[in-house]
Amino acid sequence: MKIIADENMPNVATLFSPFADVELVNGRTLSKEQVKDADALLVRSVTKVNKALLEGSSVRFVGSATIGVDHIDTEYLAEQGIAFTSAPGCNAEAVADYVFSALGYLSLSKSLSWLGKKIGVIGYGNVGKTVYDRFLALGCNVCVYDPFKEQEIASGTVNFASLETVLGCAVVSLHAPLTTTGKYPTQGMIGAELLSGVQAGTTIISAGRGGVIDEVALRGRHHALQGALNIVLDVWQGEPLIDASTLAIADIATPHIAGYSKQGREKGTWMVYQAFCRFFDIPNPLDLEKAITAGRIRSIGIEKGPLTEEMLSRSMHAIYDVARDDARLRGKYRAGSDRSTFDWLRKHYVERDEFNTCFVSNGKQADLKALRAIGFRVE
Repeated sequence: MKIIADENMPNVATLFSPFADVELVNGRTLSKEQVKDADALLVRSVTKVNKALLEGSSVRFVGSATIGVDHIDTEYLAEQGIAFTSAPGCNAEAVADYVFSALGYLSLSKSLSWLGKKIGVIGYGNVGKTVYDRFLALGCNVCVYDPFKEQEIASGTVNFASLETVLGCAVVSLHAPLTTTGKYPTQGMIGAELLSGVQAGTTIISAGRGGVIDEVALRGRHHALQGALNIVLDVWQGEPLIDASTLAIADIATPHIAGYSKQGREKGTWMVYQAFCRFFDIPNPLDLEKAITAGRIRSIGIEKGPLTEEMLSRSMHAIYDVARDDARLRGKYRAGSDRSTFDWLRKHYVERDEFNTCFVSNGKQADLKALRAIGFRVE
């Protein structure tokens, strides 16, 4: 059996090589010629999987170690009888860590106060729900926009709100997929008209898909408010290209790595591996615990004192400080960039752990409760 796999999928050779020849490839430049004699294709979000890539190939199984599927022509796969699986929720904890690490950075660098403010979340999928639940556990006033989930979930169990209401919150965290069809397409969904209602001092965190926010409109609103917006961008309208004028207004800029924790990426590969084993009837697949790496910092202790955003920020940054990723991106782009720069940063990403790999000890009960809410384990 032959498997073609994206070279950026962690543990892919370790998990799949016992029962297949695994060839690692550049997912962005993958060609039809490379996949023609493969039995299975394993990708990440940079690979467009469609008729143009697969027609005439022997591929019977496609797995994407990602939560989104906008890069996959699922209709074509179904028509051809090609099995497909993705990894929904694999990086939900990692993206939530990113959101809170960004708030920690803004708290320390710009004195942003967010604990007592109203929080808005856009998208209530696996990631959005995780982010929403963390804010809720912290005691924040949080609402969410997701017209599809609002129709599915019992009234009153989740604080759904209009898009206008969510964008009126002090912190807005975006986790919507990129869609171009249907009743509620998201491409360019947040444009000039909606952004005109965003007030000075608002924090916008975009860690879903590039293109949901109209970057021209975002720059326009930033200019109209004389720079009085806090902007965190992990996803970009023209990926893998980044508009320099959008980069210039971002407080934090990263190359689509919000979900790139070591454990989240490993879980994505493992979820595809599990589906692969079921499809090819391979017995006794490895358990998740054997496929996930432990954290490098297993525990931290905190001083007893008042619950503050500074304490939360420093605790989070002991495990993951998003400023590192921002500095790395800006340094690379200052040195000169081209179309390959974005993917180079992703391929050579300095791995990070998730908050949930670390135990917190000491501290007041209120401190420990807050740290548990944002993802830490508490002894």
